[in-house]
Amino acid sequence: MMLTALLAKVLGVYLIIVGLLCLFRRQYILAALAGFVENKALRFVVAACELIAGLFLVFTHEIWTNGPGVIVSLFGWAMLIEGFVYLFIPDRYFSKMAKKFQHKAWYIVGGLISIVLGVYLAYAGLILG
Repeated sequence: MMLTALLAKVLGVYLIIVGLLCLFRRQYILAALAGFVENKALRFVVAACELIAGLFLVFTHEIWTNGPGVIVSLFGWAMLIEGFVYLFIPDRYFSKMAKKFQHKAWYIVGGLISIVLGVYLAYAGLILG
């Protein structure tokens, strides 16, 4: 349970920060996403890091019994899958996929969901830990 509390706090604070970034710095994120699409070396490094982080979470945190534990475990699997996809998806499909995320609504809705989920995880991590 200590590991779940730690990971819930870390992911919770991270999600709050990312959510605020989505709401208030959308142009910054769009510029970073454009660079991510164009820079294959950056995409490789991010994919490798995400793949490793996802593997660590999947192998160390397989808890499917409580809310925070399930969310942390789902994040591990999502990171693992996303890192794998970034490594193997052809450039033209990655570019098309990135273009779908250029609408303001994605960042408003995603930012709000990220903040709510982050507050829940951070609070749950404090209660558990």
